[in-house]
Amino acid sequence: MPTKDKIAKVEELASFIKDSKAIYFSDCLGLDVEQINKLRTKMFEQNVKMQVAKNTLIKLSLEKAGYDFDSTEILKGPTALVYGIEDAVAPAKILMDFKEENKKINKPQVKALLFEGELFGEEKVSQIAALPSRDALFGKLLSGLSYPISHLLGDLQSSMQKIVGVLNSLKENKEN
Repeated sequence: MPTKDKIAKVEELASFIKDSKAIYFSDCLGLDVEQINKLRTKMFEQNVKMQVAKNTLIKLSLEKAGYDFDSTEILKGPTALVYGIEDAVAPAKILMDFKEENKKINKPQVKALLFEGELFGEEKVSQIAALPSRDALFGKLLSGLSYPISHLLGDLQSSMQKIVGVLNSLKENKEN
């Protein structure tokens, strides 16, 4: 019989799963407390959340959130859920960078990920990590949108300077 604590935990996990753009299922076993704290700090800076939960609770939470796939392979061994709430790419970058920094233990290991509602294997993590961040994409979009306007303003300004130059020369010719 489920306890109130477990029911509340399933509700909490399901809420995070529904609200996230990406969920990374990772194995952090082998990281010491200092490494976990460093990882959590990096995640906090990017508004990424990590939770460790029992696999049975994760499975129930996935079902409650509306996902229906066989999670037996994904949910073997200890599992930490890493949520990309605002940015689906940021967790992949953090996890891959941290794994690169800790080559000796080769952790955290991403088992799978739910990216924009689709389930992918661990091989997609490096591809997603290579994508530009949300802020970088917005920057490119804004520069792309502002370029034609700034170019038009430059053309108008140079045309106006030419007109002023012609008017000044006409004025000088009239005065002479």
